[in-house]
Amino acid sequence: MKSKSVTAIAIAFFIGVGSVTSVNAATSSVGDPGRSWAIPNDGELGQHVQQFLDTDIGNPVSYLVKNENWSKYNDEDPTCTSLEDSKCSSGNVSFQAVIPFCKDGKDLNCTLDFGTIDASGKKTSGVFSRYFPLKAQNEYVGNSAFKLPSGVAGSLFTIPQAPHDGGNTYFLSVLLQGSGTSLSSISLQDFTIRMYPVKLENNNYNCGGVCNEYGFVKVLKGVTGNPTGKDTWLVSGPGLQGNNFCVADSTKEGLCAQRYAFPADIRYYVTVKMQQIPSGWMHGRMSEPEIQIKKEADYSTIEITANPVAVPAIYKMYNYPQMPDELKSQYDVKTGAYKNSDRFKNDPLNAAPGGRTAENDDPLKRNVINKIDASAPWGMDELKLWLPFLNDQATALLSYWSVRTLSTTEREGSNACFSDKENVTGIVTTNSTQYSAGPPSFNKAEGTLEYKVGAPHYATDKSVFKGSYDLVMRSDVARCVYGFSKAPINATIAITSADGTPQVATTVMGEKNGWVYLQAKNFEFSTPVIKAKLTQEPEPTPAPTVTPTPTPAPSVTAKATAKKNTISCIKGKVTKKVTGVNPKCPTGYKKKG
Repeated sequence: MKSKSVTAIAIAFFIGVGSVTSVNAATSSVGDPGRSWAIPNDGELGQHVQQFLDTDIGNPVSYLVKNENWSKYNDEDPTCTSLEDSKCSSGNVSFQAVIPFCKDGKDLNCTLDFGTIDASGKKTSGVFSRYFPLKAQNEYVGNSAFKLPSGVAGSLFTIPQAPHDGGNTYFLSVLLQGSGTSLSSISLQDFTIRMYPVKLENNNYNCGGVCNEYGFVKVLKGVTGNPTGKDTWLVSGPGLQGNNFCVADSTKEGLCAQRYAFPADIRYYVTVKMQQIPSGWMHGRMSEPEIQIKKEADYSTIEITANPVAVPAIYKMYNYPQMPDELKSQYDVKTGAYKNSDRFKNDPLNAAPGGRTAENDDPLKRNVINKIDASAPWGMDELKLWLPFLNDQATALLSYWSVRTLSTTEREGSNACFSDKENVTGIVTTNSTQYSAGPPSFNKAEGTLEYKVGAPHYATDKSVFKGSYDLVMRSDVARCVYGFSKAPINATIAITSADGTPQVATTVMGEKNGWVYLQAKNFEFSTPVIKAKLTQEPEPTPAPTVTPTPTPAPSVTAKATAKKNTISCIKGKVTKKVTGVNPKCPTGYKKKG
């Protein structure tokens, strides 16, 4: 019987972390080796494109804007160069900042260090090379007095000790997002780190003589992507070429930071120096993560160490006439939206998923690109719908090293213990294509934390794809969820398939430095259930205080006991002994000698 491909990880545990390094295609690479698979450039009319791909295409963008001046389409440039800019000197502002590399010990809100770490814990730093592009489109200057970071472009590093198939260059972006009033402190709301092995290649992108970098740019009327009928400012990017996977572009240089696979068996770390640290729950595409947070007087450092993982990507394009009826029936004819998605159910008239054209009653006159967010509540059901038409196999295995805070929507309904407005409470990581949003849900009746994931059963080389799951939680948060004392925490973990048969998998649990770790790996995506039951040794009960009962003193008579003597008495041939204080021989006996 063919295996199903959505995994429900019912973690009946008390706390944990998990981790798994996934190397499926080549022993020297994490995921498909070499130059990354490129997303096809399917833009013809009548095409329905379906993709399950956890990634952002194009450069991470920096900008500072005044909220009331910003909309999807803007008559004027809404961005500011600093808080002193007249457009942002008062009122509420929003920012998105790819932060710079720290130049010296005085810098704040910057990447302090990035490199590799060996099995003994020895760190080797990468060497900062340059920003890419050299200058971000909407670069702005921050202000530490208001806790506003500066926004620049992503960074290129060389790491000679971690060569990959494209060289030894890596692209790193640490992205901070937040908002507030420009006359008081500005709050950090989101935090993202993305890291990729890259090689700079020609991107062959024709920017029509106006080579703006990715960000808020002026787009002329009549240009693809501008439906307003007039010149407008909007966020624009280079788009798909079909022959590369650029994690960042420098259009003015004509260069693409082409993505490559991570080398296997190398562990990476990123250290960030910040005035405000991330808060709440985080999600990562990595394995065996460790978090260290150190707080100083006016700043904190957060360091995340982990291994990269391979995540299956799904891509399928149908010309509408050839699309199977079983799939057609699940999508709205006009918009191409998935009918069972919350987006369509809540607002069917505005549920178009996107593409190269607007919606159209005639599906042959529209182009749909249905990109499913990896944590979409309906994502796993939609994935299950498509897998039979893909032979239950991944289109590509892309390697990742990334981490981000969860959105407000993803955190909705989670256990109150997972919420902390000032500190990180935990991180969950997995290599699955789809996963349930938010922290693991707590099943109070069974005492379990439950987390669902879904992925194809087979990798690109038709081998069975092996899953990984890591959960790292602050020890005090774990004790909050389960009502534990401060005594040590233990766990037993079992993985069973849907039919009840045990799976052979690797599981690890531990507690150190104020964090609890649960790890499950090498399980198959055939609906296994992971149950990790956490237990705790009862704290020893103090022995009751016992007051000893005094032993009564022996009775003492007023007179001391007199000493007794023994004498021998004889009568003829008979001898008798007599004992007493003052012994005397009986009548007829004489005392001997």
